[in-house]
Amino acid sequence: MSNQTPSLVLFDIAGTLVRDTGLTFGAYQAVLESNGLDVDLQWLGERIGCQKSAVFAEVLHGAGRDVTAADSLAGLFAEHINASIADGPPPVLPGVSETLSCLKSRGCMYGLVTGFHRSTAQRLCAVGGWTPDVIVGSDEVTRGRPAPDLVFEAMRRLQVEEHALVASVGDTPRDLDMGDSAGCGWNIGVTTGSYSMDALLERPHTAVLDSMHTLPEVLGLA
Repeated sequence: MSNQTPSLVLFDIAGTLVRDTGLTFGAYQAVLESNGLDVDLQWLGERIGCQKSAVFAEVLHGAGRDVTAADSLAGLFAEHINASIADGPPPVLPGVSETLSCLKSRGCMYGLVTGFHRSTAQRLCAVGGWTPDVIVGSDEVTRGRPAPDLVFEAMRRLQVEEHALVASVGDTPRDLDMGDSAGCGWNIGVTTGSYSMDALLERPHTAVLDSMHTLPEVLGLA
């Protein structure tokens, strides 16, 4: 792909564009405890970036409770995390603002694909001052990561047809599995979240970066 540049770059948010300051775990804990469900932070940590309704469905199933309540719990999660973002906005990670400005200046579309609800992604856009071409929340697709639905929906909305000209950027193994299953031409991991370089290198990838600063160069845009 060195002689081409992407027409669309899709980013995860927490751990990729902003630092997760504990907002995600805090929202999970608030929802689970208020509904009499056990909180296992290690178990939840292994599901970072997953569709929230799917995570709550797993919890409910394990507790022998009605899994149809998962969507309702995911809605409560969104309410909690949105309030937390308003009270204490997470910091934008180094190199993000410069990278997004570079994409815009080169005429490259970018979007956000996230395990959060769309409403949460919109709040985080306000924090970062971002104006993405598309936002797809996990509440807008049937399957969350590692399925390719988030990528496919972003492509559909922007009428992008060539998977090989789409870049996917994220900080978790599930992000990389999603980019691979979607056939993205660039499938890039960043170590700015909760996973190590070694953990990300074990998954399908075209590059794994220490920071966002070098992304434009990797995409052939610098």
